Amino acid sequence: MRIGIVTQPLEMNYGGIIQNWALQQVLRGLGHEPITIDAYQLYSTPHMLYNYIHTWYRHRRGKKWYNYPKRYRGAMRNELMGRFIEEHISKTRVIWHYKRSVVKNYRMDALVVGSDQVWRVGYNENHIEDMFLKFAAGLPLKRVAYAASFGLDKWTYNEQQTAACATLAQQMDAISVRELSGVDLCRDYLGVKACCTLDPTLLLESGDYDKIIDDEWDCSTPYLAVYCLDITKAKKDFFNRLAAERNLSVRYFSAGWKAALSIEQWLAMLKNASMVVTDSFHGTAFSIIFNREFYTLCNFKRGNARISGLLNELGLGERMVSDSEPVEPKGHEIDWATVHSRLDVMREESKAFLSSSL
Repeated sequence: MRIGIVTQPLEMNYGGIIQNWALQQVLRGLGHEPITIDAYQLYSTPHMLYNYIHTWYRHRRGKKWYNYPKRYRGAMRNELMGRFIEEHISKTRVIWHYKRSVVKNYRMDALVVGSDQVWRVGYNENHIEDMFLKFAAGLPLKRVAYAASFGLDKWTYNEQQTAACATLAQQMDAISVRELSGVDLCRDYLGVKACCTLDPTLLLESGDYDKIIDDEWDCSTPYLAVYCLDITKAKKDFFNRLAAERNLSVRYFSAGWKAALSIEQWLAMLKNASMVVTDSFHGTAFSIIFNREFYTLCNFKRGNARISGLLNELGLGERMVSDSEPVEPKGHEIDWATVHSRLDVMREESKAFLSSSL
């Protein structure tokens, strides 16, 4: 089948881009032909003005790396990320809003929503209904949600959004979510049954990523990789303590407009690190895939449910530490054989859901 993928915009997010690539790899392995709908939303005028003023203020404070916003979110894809997207991800032409014509023009037989935080209303407020496939209403095709994430473990939709999205969810052929808390949210607010499946990145193994990793990444000096989206003094003290105890240098990496690595280099950075500290879901996922010693810092602003559920399922709950006063827990070394044994079972169940749903 020719399958259209509905996901978050492929912009400046390492995890968002690589999870889409991974899902396409899995779908191809199942004999399908995936293509991602390359959709962006037009900024509202108030949002545009707010972003412009906020960027001007940052420039006044010397933060020159922030670029002034463009009218379309699609403009946020820079050359660093864009090259990987163009070379490795099958996608439609850029469209500025979801519409029925894209399904017809690309002769799609099915639509898959996911993964990443596609159902987090704060990230998709102006078009949350389209993330439940409103734009394809009435078309004869399969509708599947794969590892869709609400991002948070509480309900944040308003009454109108809840009613509309519940109606659309009930028209889907199959639904899986990325977090166990999402199963409850689907049942309690959308009136649908959902199961829990792995993020697409975890459906592949380390060897699958070796094909695209930058082999020239400099790892001559052992280092602790810090991939944190929000840095504080308490966190820096934690990084330095861990590095000093292990005789490692500390290397900082970021995302968004501060990103300095390509996708291939970002993967190499995580794979070759002696240790990883992160507050990112995908930073955590790849630490597990690559068998890196790691700690994940709580991030209440961005949501912990999407990380804590995965760690608990794999018996790695002690790897999550407080972000306000982070202290290394007194635990055992990671038993990678047990972790990957559990992960293999979850992989098979997740792939079976995807295969049977389509």
